Formats: sequence, structure tokens, C-alpha cells
Amino acid sequence: LGKENVVELPIRMTAEDFAYYSQEMPACFYRLGTGNPARGITSPIHTNTFDVDEDCLALSIGLMAWMAVKELGG
Repeated sequence: LGKENVVELPIRMTAEDFAYYSQEMPACFYRLGTGNPARGITSPIHTNTFDVDEDCLALSIGLMAWMAVKELGG
């Protein structure tokens, strides 16, 4: 990823039940940016023009796999 591609966001109230899981076991919540202004993919989620730069999917899969391996002690 590179440090230049990671942004720590402030805590905010959302309609997310994930917090309940983290009360039972260690947890990590991350949001993956799916836009790409160079390709014209700039609309926010929950809009009728929302789109995903599918190139981010491989990165996300790799990140989730890496976190799982680290959590399992690998």
C-alpha cells in the first residue's frame, strides 16, 4: 500500500453493526477507496452514478488475506 496511500480517518457515527463484533474479539475495520479520477470514477456511494475502479479489488483481496495471515500468526 505504502504509507502515502493510507489515511487515518476520524471516528464517526454510522449505521454499522460491526462495533458489536469488536466487543467480542479483536477487530479491524477499514474502508477501501474505489474511485479513480483519472478514469472518471468519482461518484460517492449511495448515488445513481456510483462506480468502482475494479483494479482496487485485487488490492482489497490481498489486504484481507494479509490481515488474516497476520492474525493467525503467520
